[in-house]
Amino acid sequence: MRSLKLIWILAEKDLRLEYRSRQAFLTTFFFALLILVVFQFAFDPGSTALREAAPGVLWTALLFPGVIQLNRSFQLEKEEGTLHGILLSPVERSLLFSGKFLANWVFLVAIDLLIVVAFVIFFNFSFEAKLAWILLLILLASAGFSAVGTLFAAMVSGIRTREVLLPILLFPIIVPTILAAVNGTQEVLLRHQPQFLVRWIQLLSAFDIIFLAVAFIVFDYVLDE
Repeated sequence: MRSLKLIWILAEKDLRLEYRSRQAFLTTFFFALLILVVFQFAFDPGSTALREAAPGVLWTALLFPGVIQLNRSFQLEKEEGTLHGILLSPVERSLLFSGKFLANWVFLVAIDLLIVVAFVIFFNFSFEAKLAWILLLILLASAGFSAVGTLFAAMVSGIRTREVLLPILLFPIIVPTILAAVNGTQEVLLRHQPQFLVRWIQLLSAFDIIFLAVAFIVFDYVLDE
């Protein structure tokens, strides 16, 4: 219970700071809207090509802007010198990872829900009960994305070119997560084959477990000088 309380305190700190500034929230949201608008004008409205490309467009808007938040995960602590104090505190470093991961995951899921609403409006889909499956895909894909992203954000936090280096490290690793999420979304929006959707959900869940376990174990070594 003490560990869970510490994890929540660390996550709440980051979420409270973001709620007060809203800097990453606004930047991420408008970047995602820009992606949707660009792809909307790239295809003929209502065309078959637009609907077939919609799952890929959705996940481009959902995940790529999340790099902005990940880059800021350890930036404030580095700039203010508080990260060193946190590392000197008598708590396990894995708890710091858990708190950062939880904050990044909650932030990404919250922003993704707004993006899904915009996506449904822009691409002329209807608000149906089947969209609940997309919400499940968002929860699972965002978990794997946040786990790997938090680990790599800590790894490059002391590098000046972290804005460029983080995507280079992150996206090759999460390709399986992106593929599973896109294919699962295709099953929901276009193909309507539940048996294949369940397989993609199982694959996403497996990758989440692997990514979380590996990131949790190696996080101690990432923060070593």
